[in-house]
Amino acid sequence: MVKLINLSTYSHDIQMFNYDQNKIINFLQKNGMDGIELLNPIMWDENIIPRRLVKGVHLRYYPAWFDFWKGNREALLKQFKTMDDVEKYYGGINRESIIEYYKKEIRAADKIGAEYVVFHVSHVQLEHIYNYKFTYSDLEIIDAAVELINEIFKGLNTNVKLLFENLWWPGLTMLNKDMAYRMLGKVNYSNKGFMLDTGHLMNTNYYIENETQAVEYILNTTNNLGELKSFIKGIHLNCSLSGAYVMEEINKNNNIESMFNSRKTYGNAYSHVLNIDQHKPFRDKSVSKIIEFIKPEYVVYEFITSSLAQLEQYIKIQDEALGTEDRGQRTEDR
Repeated sequence: MVKLINLSTYSHDIQMFNYDQNKIINFLQKNGMDGIELLNPIMWDENIIPRRLVKGVHLRYYPAWFDFWKGNREALLKQFKTMDDVEKYYGGINRESIIEYYKKEIRAADKIGAEYVVFHVSHVQLEHIYNYKFTYSDLEIIDAAVELINEIFKGLNTNVKLLFENLWWPGLTMLNKDMAYRMLGKVNYSNKGFMLDTGHLMNTNYYIENETQAVEYILNTTNNLGELKSFIKGIHLNCSLSGAYVMEEINKNNNIESMFNSRKTYGNAYSHVLNIDQHKPFRDKSVSKIIEFIKPEYVVYEFITSSLAQLEQYIKIQDEALGTEDRGQRTEDR
């Protein structure tokens, strides 16, 4: 099992290490990590992040992409107001723009030598992150994602492992075995599987009150996948106990669609999503049951932190829960 942390090439992440590769290497060694799952590989600089540390790449996620993919101009204008805004968001005005962007990221992942890439399978419009009145079904999103992925990998010279990640919005939630089968079966690329995000899975159940309940929910859900469980190649291990908050927000925003102000909601959307998807460490020692049951190749400590001190604290907390706090010095000979 390879143990990783998430890191991006954006300045807010790498400036924590003062853009110094030695500080990144020493941090990984000190905290018993084997390497990194990297976000935004196109901006990768080997002088800051050595290629040997990058085991996986997290591909870009466009939260609201279905209408763009389907060419639904009316729906796009409702969300973005002008086609100029649409072009800025997607980097173009037709589906080839996002196809080419993903191809570019995968080529970058290959250049770095990443073993896998992660693709989010989900769609949600801005107002729906508040009221959960979703427009499209899991089936519609999965079938559109299959179309997109097949276009991305058409003619692409790569054998990188492609891992589909679950979210709690419409798409791949891992709650429906048939939908997971459909996702896996219809993509025309052989080296594929799933990246199970434990926090995202917890977000599908508003009634989880503690980590013990969360672990049991995750175990029961993955057990219900049957033989598909063997296709879970990695785990984004993080905790999100936000059910009470979500229910409160749904009730608060249930009948105010017409009152939405785009400036207000866009301004608050990021903090709102972080209140749902908390990316905190597990503290309950029962979390080790998840690793023992799934036996993943990769475990990514996927946290959101504001400092190295907080990141180190989160790693220690989750290590203690897993009983791996004494491993240390994992990368020194790599």
